[in-house]
Amino acid sequence: MEKAGSVWGTLSVIDCNKHVDKKGRFSYLSWTWAWSMVKENYPEAVYTLEDDMTFQDGTMEVRVSVAIDGMTHTMWLPVLDHQNKAIKNPNAFDINSSRMRCLVKCLAMFGLGHYIYAGESVPQERAVEETDDMIIAGAEINRCLENDDYHGAAQAYDEWEYGEVKVICRARSNGGQLSPENRVKLKSTEFRLALNEARGITMEETP
Repeated sequence: MEKAGSVWGTLSVIDCNKHVDKKGRFSYLSWTWAWSMVKENYPEAVYTLEDDMTFQDGTMEVRVSVAIDGMTHTMWLPVLDHQNKAIKNPNAFDINSSRMRCLVKCLAMFGLGHYIYAGESVPQERAVEETDDMIIAGAEINRCLENDDYHGAAQAYDEWEYGEVKVICRARSNGGQLSPENRVKLKSTEFRLALNEARGITMEETP
């Protein structure tokens, strides 16, 4: 089980800007992308739609809980229109949209996209200093990929956190180990399947 700081450290440095939609004055992070990013890093993560609350004036509040590596956060959100005003007697579409927005809001409690709620334009990425072990890992990943040893590359890759992997898997043009061909292989189906296997995920469990 990871420490709480590790989950935050992994998710808080992910740049979400390409997946943010603007509606009026407000920004919304795509829930499908946000959830897929969480599952990519934490395959055992689950979310729960809690009981909705209806108020006397006909407005509603939705609640969502998310559990990641033994930690659970619950967030709530009124059913709102695009003016950020509570909707009286919301329909099914309004309620479903608010649930998904609430899910994204809850994911921000773990770090993903938190900077958007803070009114910042980019995540404050923690500095990761390259170590000798990271250089060795980069060389090993590169060697495995050159030989199409996806399982060996996945084993070496999975030992490191998100920010560290970004440093380890830098392109040679940025002082890293990986060739352009091997950086492409990191995005291949073969590598993703090997990484799932290294993390103990079967095909049936893959989101």
